[in-house]
Amino acid sequence: MNNLLCGDLIAVKMINRWMLLGLHLISLVLLGLGWTLDMLHIDISTHFIVDFNLFNEKRSVLGTLQTLWSGGNYWPFFLIFLFGILVPLVKSGLIFYVLLAHDPAPKWQRFVTAISKWAMADVFAISIFVAFLGAGAMQNTQATLEPGFYYFSGYVLLSAVIAMLMARRSPNQSDVIV
Repeated sequence: MNNLLCGDLIAVKMINRWMLLGLHLISLVLLGLGWTLDMLHIDISTHFIVDFNLFNEKRSVLGTLQTLWSGGNYWPFFLIFLFGILVPLVKSGLIFYVLLAHDPAPKWQRFVTAISKWAMADVFAISIFVAFLGAGAMQNTQATLEPGFYYFSGYVLLSAVIAMLMARRSPNQSDVIV
């Protein structure tokens, strides 16, 4: 009977591992879409006898990075690159390592948990920016969220769930995906 319970426990861990890997792959698809699709649409228009469109632009994360770099705005480029590109990539690599390694060191699981907190910084900053524009900072400014924002936000939320579920797993697991 005890062997049956132990076998069931290993099977549950393997299913959990497969489930986490599947969720992680879905989160990476969301991340890629969030990077490439437009996140924000800003339209600034005025009316003086006829309507004048002063500014009308849609931006994705990668498009914004390209514009910031070419315009010499290195500090905002660095922050968005760090929290929107680099942190998710490092976190993704570590999640793959923790889930696929035979016996990963517990420090890497703790690092995934710690880095997950920093992944929210980009969504928070973009949300505040959108709220600022949408609140009517300028009378003729209209800002709308585009699909890339929702995909990126979906990645952040799903990634946080994955990190939370990974933290609940036994730290000295020895099951291997076969």
